Amino acid sequence: MHIRDLRRLCPILDYKTACTIATSIVYSNLGYCNSLFYSVNSSQIKRLQKIQNALARAVTKTPKHHHITPALKSLHWLKVPHRIHYNILSLTYLYVQTSQPSYIRQLLTKQPSGSTRSSLYMYLPLSRPPVSFSL
Repeated sequence: MHIRDLRRLCPILDYKTACTIATSIVYSNLGYCNSLFYSVNSSQIKRLQKIQNALARAVTKTPKHHHITPALKSLHWLKVPHRIHYNILSLTYLYVQTSQPSYIRQLLTKQPSGSTRSSLYMYLPLSRPPVSFSL
């Protein structure tokens, strides 16, 4: 619904304003808690990618038959699978640097490193419990 409304408004909006509206209203909802989508099957990820592509086409006014990658690059948006991995990596980095947030501290444990060449670098192996979902 928001993408349709944005598509109607885009002819009277400049690029920067359309990009701001798209990012604040739709893209933020699309990326909300997307690190939870890590174990979701690819068909669900493709559905999210289609939404992101439609939003990028609305903002950049890219025709449907043109490739979407240049539009995503011009908006500085990652594709959905890459965005999921980026969020997981940024949360892990935050945990390694500050031991915060506390809910991640419960999921990850720091393993002591052995005396290898890689132990000279900032390499910190982490282990996580297996993911299990019960309904």
